[in-house]
This record gives sequence, structure tokens and C-alpha cells, in this order.
Amino acid sequence: MALLGTGVGANYDSKELERLSSHVGKEVHLFRAVCDNEYISILSNNNKFTPYAFAMEMKWFATCHEYAKMWGELFYPDKAFKVVEITVSEKALCYMFYMRMLDNIGSAYAADIYLLNRIVKGVRLV
Repeated sequence: MALLGTGVGANYDSKELERLSSHVGKEVHLFRAVCDNEYISILSNNNKFTPYAFAMEMKWFATCHEYAKMWGELFYPDKAFKVVEITVSEKALCYMFYMRMLDNIGSAYAADIYLLNRIVKGVRLV
């Protein structure tokens, strides 16, 4: 039995997750503020997320570009950040952990790297 909304890939069947990356249906865009090193890591690994020192276990994604910018300004006061957009199927959202109001900024979804790398259909700089 899957635990819906945990954001932890190990809680779900890997074959089920693999199907989500190719699922035909409505797509959703989520946004994340990243430092240069995280952005380079994503590009260097074929748009896959990788672990790195001092990173949180879960990766948080804002539901809109403006929220991601606000988090970027909060975590990178020197403004040394970029915003990336991921595309996932709407169905994949039920596997991610959701908070309606994170850090008094706005709504966001979170997932670990294992889950992300199975559900993300695309990554681009915005």
C-alpha cells in the first residue's frame, strides 16, 4: 500500500513511479531556486537531481515562479540564484509532500531525489 503524499520515493513501487515520467495527461510546472552549483549539477547529470554536501534530503518546489524567487531571495541574499522549472504529470503530485503555506511565502511540494528522478519529465531554466 502506498503512502500518498510522503514525497519519499522508497514508499512507492518503482515501476509505478517510472510510468509517471511518461504518463500522458495534464502536466504541471513547479519552480525551485537553486545556487549555481546545484544548477550545474542538474545540467551535468542529464537534468537529474543529485545529492550534495549540506543539502536537505527533500527538494522543495514552489507552485509559482514568484514564490520560488521569494525563497531564492530568502536563502541567497546576495541574489546568487537561478530559478528552474520542472514538469511533472498532475498525477505525480499525489506522491509528493505538499504544504499549503511554507515559510509564510506560499504553497510548495517536496520530494526526495529518488522520487524526483522518476517523475520529472523536464527541467529548464526560467
